[in-house]
Amino acid sequence: MMKTKLLATLTSSAIALASAASAEVTLQFWDNQQTESGLSQFQQAAVDRFMAENPDIKVEVTTIPYPEYQQRLLTAVQGGNAPDIATLDQIWVAAFAEAGAVADLSEAAAGAGLSRDQFFGGAWDSASYNDGLYGIPFNVDVWQFNFYNKDLLDAAGVSPSDLTTFEGLRAASEKLTGDGKFGIGLFGHRGEDTVVVMNSFIFSNGGAVLDDAGACALNAAPAVEAMEYVQDLAQFAPEGILNANSGNMRELFLNGSLAIEFWPALEQPTLQKSDINWGFVNGTAGASGKGVGTFGGWNLAVFESSAQQEAAWKFIEFMVREDVNGDVVDLIPANKAAAAPFLEANRQGADDIMAHLSNANPRPLSARYLEVADIQMTLYQDVFSGANVQEAADAACADIDALN
Repeated sequence: MMKTKLLATLTSSAIALASAASAEVTLQFWDNQQTESGLSQFQQAAVDRFMAENPDIKVEVTTIPYPEYQQRLLTAVQGGNAPDIATLDQIWVAAFAEAGAVADLSEAAAGAGLSRDQFFGGAWDSASYNDGLYGIPFNVDVWQFNFYNKDLLDAAGVSPSDLTTFEGLRAASEKLTGDGKFGIGLFGHRGEDTVVVMNSFIFSNGGAVLDDAGACALNAAPAVEAMEYVQDLAQFAPEGILNANSGNMRELFLNGSLAIEFWPALEQPTLQKSDINWGFVNGTAGASGKGVGTFGGWNLAVFESSAQQEAAWKFIEFMVREDVNGDVVDLIPANKAAAAPFLEANRQGADDIMAHLSNANPRPLSARYLEVADIQMTLYQDVFSGANVQEAADAACADIDALN
């Protein structure tokens, strides 16, 4: 009798152990590499914390350098080996959604009480495509803040407030140029930093890249006027704009020969370590009446092929939680409640940054965004080469509209 009871107990224990083992879920999480050594220590700590809170879920992290990241994701999707969760650059979301590669998170977000109001609106919009929600905003920043060298401005009799309007920035740039110094750090190489800064001038003048119907709006008056304005500003910038990038402008700013530089708030840690007496204003207002920035950042997405979507959603919900989101980002938390204390602790002018993030627009939500951006790069290089802006914009719009 005792032998039978012991056998039953052992059998029951074995079944319980097997059930517990089978209940453990392993999630594959892919992320853009945060540092040279891989995932940042803060993000790894958060992953460990999630697993402690959810002992039935194991998270395996793969970090990939940015230049390789998108292609690795595409290859994994095509080969049927996509991760369960990944960070997606905002500009990739529409293409992955259009391909059916990522899950619509609308119902999950509604069920968890997550809404646009809790995040920066433009960041939430960057994950909203064709009436679906294909990601949850994770981290953000905005192009452009106008960083300035206060000593150069004082010497030229320029006030930081002058930089906040098209007219004021133009006049200030002229005063600040000469004697080996340059007023403004324009760059026009074929890169996304060129696109987002030019977009900011267009948005700030009431223009758009694509209209509400998805047609090109770069040849409409507000966009053309903004590009003509920037074309005129080029005379106050260092030579070689067509080959220059934002990194080149950083070097000039840090050596004291450039008065005004365009950059996201991520530039601040570099400036805080420098000897430059610096400050910033929130973009430059044109006809819109306010400086409107261009969003950058990353969204967390669940892949449609994942067999563990419920667990994957738990992980996303955790990573954007108010008490977690500020600890796991190198940019700015996308959760506004987490962003405020993060900025107070890590950035100068926290209230101004919060305001600019609340004004910023996402880049066009197009499944063919990379092609649209490539056409924009050609257009902006034409603008900096002195082309007739209206004619160049008409040609660009013909190319963009032909993509559809």
